[in-house]
Amino acid sequence: MRVHRSHAVNLGRIKEIEPLDGGDARLHMHDGTTVPCSRRYRDALRTGVGAG
Repeated sequence: MRVHRSHAVNLGRIKEIEPLDGGDARLHMHDGTTVPCSRRYRDALRTGVGAG
């Protein structure tokens, strides 16, 4: 799923979603990497992971 104009992730590999100021978020993946999630994709991400 696209979470930023430069990033797409596998929803099953997301370990944690960390909210940031301004509506953005940082995704912590199971392999230890972090990926930004922009406000533009936030609602779709929440729906995709079943949190909204």
